[in-house]
Amino acid sequence: MLFKLWRYFIGFAAMIFIILWLFQIVFLNYFYESMKISEITRIGNTIQNEFDSEDFGEVLTTYALTKSLKITVVDEYGHYRMTNDTVLEYLPPMSKLRFDAEYGRLQEEGLKYIIKTSKIPKLDNSLIEFNGYLGNIAGVKYYITISSVLEPVDSAIDILKEQLFIVSIISLVIAMIMSFFISKRLSDPIVQMSRTAIAIGKGNYDIMFKKGDYEEIDDLSDTLNYATGELKKTLQLRKDLLANVSHDLKTPLTVIKSYGEMIRDISGDNKEKRNEHIEVIIEEADHLTKLVNDLLDVSKLESSVANYEITTFDLGEMVDNQVMRFKNYRSDFDFEVIKTGDLKVEADYKRIEQVVYNLISNAINYSGESKKLILKTEETEKGVRFDCIDFGIGIKEEDITGIWDRFYRGSGNRTRSKVGTGLGLFIVKSILEGHGFEYGVASKVNEGSNFYFVAKKMDKEK
Repeated sequence: MLFKLWRYFIGFAAMIFIILWLFQIVFLNYFYESMKISEITRIGNTIQNEFDSEDFGEVLTTYALTKSLKITVVDEYGHYRMTNDTVLEYLPPMSKLRFDAEYGRLQEEGLKYIIKTSKIPKLDNSLIEFNGYLGNIAGVKYYITISSVLEPVDSAIDILKEQLFIVSIISLVIAMIMSFFISKRLSDPIVQMSRTAIAIGKGNYDIMFKKGDYEEIDDLSDTLNYATGELKKTLQLRKDLLANVSHDLKTPLTVIKSYGEMIRDISGDNKEKRNEHIEVIIEEADHLTKLVNDLLDVSKLESSVANYEITTFDLGEMVDNQVMRFKNYRSDFDFEVIKTGDLKVEADYKRIEQVVYNLISNAINYSGESKKLILKTEETEKGVRFDCIDFGIGIKEEDITGIWDRFYRGSGNRTRSKVGTGLGLFIVKSILEGHGFEYGVASKVNEGSNFYFVAKKMDKEK
């Protein structure tokens, strides 16, 4: 990479020298002639505009002296009226043939001026002539000729060639040396990044991308270090997920196997014992089913496969339906339902139903001996708020932020229930964040917890 950059820099320097040679040597004559033509045209136009002024003669003389020009003014009869290089008395009138050659096109085509370039016989010089119409005074038309000799630039070109050759060699050597060091400083951090990336590809996620001498390299290093950190977290999360899933699968499978063997070897003929063992197997199978379903939900939510179908529905009615569902198999619990205001919301019905179910199920699992839940749904300024309040074991302050993570295990006060999968609150968080809803929890140890979320109100203008 170092030598590639070095070659690019040398190529760039060589291109600059080629352009310099083209403009200073090859096209010098062309630019010199174009510049002189533009200058004489500008002067001629200025003199034409000053023809009626009182200081016309002074303007003409000034340009002739300062720009080394020959300027002649003649009338339509060929008589010389002004000139800056010969005494007028000694100039015979211009012949009709010459007058027509100089100014005939101006008269015929109504042109204001003509520029022409011609070679001077027996000399290596060119002559630029500006022939123009000045105006009419007392019925007589006046014309002007401005001429300038183009000095040969061959000798100047020869000198420039020698100078440019020496300057080009010195500059090229300096460019080669400087480009080598610049290329090295540019390529070193990139080469180091490449080596670091190879090391990361081999599983070394503790290595860091080093910064260089340039802001862009530093920004790239910061971005890659951030990406490496996130990749490390993801891989660690995958390891933890596999470990937790393996544990949560192994336990019920072991129980199912054990109770199956007990039915085969011990309680096969004892109906009461057999039914008891079969009930345990069914419960563990249900637990496995719920775990698999939760894992599928987590996979969909994290991979953005879960599309939200937004509809309008009454959140209060949804809570009533879920309470009836839980009462069917948890009749020992006291469910207090409170509803106030307009409770119509805009959200994905099935996903929010899953949120409400998970929150109530979580509250039941950790209610302890209280056996009481308060389910409050109310209209607020922000939206429709749902609170699921239990009076159970509560959550320690240091565990509150972690309970929304997968398979989170608290610091001792909140052990996982037998019926829980460790994914319920993570699914709740993912769904609510997918909707952009506010959510949270307030809890005190041995006093209980309040899990809540605020859904978007129905747009009444629709």
